[in-house]
This record gives sequence, structure tokens and C-alpha cells, in this order.
Amino acid sequence: MMKADQYTQLKFEAAHQYMRQHKLDGILVINNIDQLYLTGFFFYEGEAVMLIHTKGVEVITRTLYVEPFGRYAPYIHVMGVDDNRVQAMVKHLQKMGLKHVGFDAAKASYMEGTLLHKSGLVEIPSLFTALREAKGAPELKQLRISNRLAYLTYEYIKPRIKTGMMECEVAAGMEHFMRKNGAKQPSFLTIVAFGENTANPHHETGTRKLKANDAILLDFGCVYNNYCSDMTRSWWHGKNEPAEYTKIWKIVNKARQEGIKAAKIGVKCQDVDGTSRGIITAAGYGDYFTHGTGHGVGLEIHENPYNNQTSTYKLKEGNIVTVEPGIYLPGKFGVRLEDTIAITKAGAKILTRK
Repeated sequence: MMKADQYTQLKFEAAHQYMRQHKLDGILVINNIDQLYLTGFFFYEGEAVMLIHTKGVEVITRTLYVEPFGRYAPYIHVMGVDDNRVQAMVKHLQKMGLKHVGFDAAKASYMEGTLLHKSGLVEIPSLFTALREAKGAPELKQLRISNRLAYLTYEYIKPRIKTGMMECEVAAGMEHFMRKNGAKQPSFLTIVAFGENTANPHHETGTRKLKANDAILLDFGCVYNNYCSDMTRSWWHGKNEPAEYTKIWKIVNKARQEGIKAAKIGVKCQDVDGTSRGIITAAGYGDYFTHGTGHGVGLEIHENPYNNQTSTYKLKEGNIVTVEPGIYLPGKFGVRLEDTIAITKAGAKILTRK
């Protein structure tokens, strides 16, 4: 039977190593994003259950996936079941005689967890969440493309934004450009905010029209070959930029630049957040920075590690994180500037660029 590529084999070997260390016969993988990480094949949530054991990999999925997945991953034994696939996998485990199988309870539903506990499976930490934190070379390549496409989208849309356009009209233009250039979909609901809406960090894009003098904030990204991108840009539209807007923009930009400089191997995420937050606080706007400085980006738009004050994580080579400080003045306007960066031996490398 055909073997998986070298990078995929390394992922499965990490699972086998964990099994040996903890004396497990197998690991059950229920989460569809973990399955995507391991195989590169996308199943919708709940449509597949994977078993990694000492002699191979088994997948139970919907019958309609058997042929395409079998062709995509011929090194995996695939079975079609159209009802309760977790229950079917439990019966398959029993038939195989596997008695010590682990599962990630944090990613199982209450019903799934109850069934697996009753069937004798044991809870294990989120192994694949930890493995996904540091990206290998093939992942870094896709993340670079995805984030470059996000940046090109910004360059495309900025000169096309005109007075009188609606937020949703701008978002549509951005998403059309991303898809036209190879993106599968947006990384999340594209945020286009005008005027007072820019003071809401998670504004829902609507029909608000751009005025002749208005603040603009764009927060967006795309999914390219399964990997996400994320960036935010803010600027003033019009000739009469308020002095306070100019002031907070410069503060936020400094917080972004210094946060990126601080993001190095061995540095705590807490300290990256502290660097950006300290600059904003020292300028008198600490109460108006209402979220963490960043988050991990990969197969999901928000994943470990997180640049915030509750994190004890130390950055390591291969981490992909955002640095996105902001100042939001309710009822007036807000500024957020965000780049996605890769942690390398030479320091932080900005991915949201040409």
C-alpha cells in the first residue's frame, strides 16, 4: 500500500510515540480539524472518526466519502457508516481487541464522551492541539501564500473604497478578489467598519455608508489550501482627519511595531502582550484596549498560542501569531493594526506583506 508523504508520517509518528509513552493501544481522533491536520483532507464536523493504532490508521466516515478519501489517502483503511460513526468505531475497537485507547475529551461532545467513557476509553490531553502550535515547512509555505493574498486584497480594495459605499459592498469586493485569486473562503466573517462602528472591535459588517470624512477599519483574511490569514488596517477617509485619530493611530502603530519586535523564541506570550499594552497604557489609553494582543493562526483562525496576560506559553520556532493592538473610543472611532507573523530563529517575520 502507498505510504503517506514524509511530513504526514512525522505527524503519525508523534502519535505513536505518545502511545508508547502512555502505554496506549490507540488514539481516537474525533475533531475534524485534527483530522485535517493529520491527513490534509477536509471532513465536516461529525462526518468521520479516525483511529490511530500500532499497525495503521482506520477511518469510519459517511459512505459518500469512502471513494474520494480512499483515493486521497490510500495508506488509510476507510469504512463507510451512515449512522452513529462513534458507536461504530467503538464496536470496531472491540472487534480488534484494543483495550487501552485514548481520546481528547475536550473535543468530544457530551454524548460522544459519555459513550466513550462507558466503553472503557480513557481521556488524554489535547495532543494534536499541541502539535499544531508549531508549523512545519509545508504549513509555513501555505500560510505565507494565504497571508500574502490577504495583503494583496488590502492593496486592491483600498483605492476602490469611495464615499457613499456600504460596508457590506466593500466586504463583497474583498471576498470576490480573494476567491478570484485562489482562496477557498474568508477566514472569518469579513469586518468592514465605518465611522463610529470602528470603535467596536467585533463589529458586524452592515449597510452603514461611508461619509466624506470617516474612520475606516478592515479586519479580514482568507483560507488558502486550508490555512488561514488575518490582518487589520485602519485609516482616515477624507481630508479632515481629527487630531485625536492621528494621535491614537500613531500610538497603536508603535504598539504593533514594538509587539512584533518583542515576539521571539523563548519570550512569553504574556510579555508580547505586555509590550504592546504597556505602550498604549503609558499613552493614557489603557482602558480603551479591550482584548488580547494576538492569537495563533493556522488551520483555524484562532488557535494556540495566545498573546495575552493569562498565557504562560513561551514562543517557539514555527509559531504563527498575530500582533493586533487597538484603541477604541466608544461613539467616536477606533484603530486596530494587525499583522500575522512567523516566529523564526532570526526573530519575527511578517507574513501579511507582498
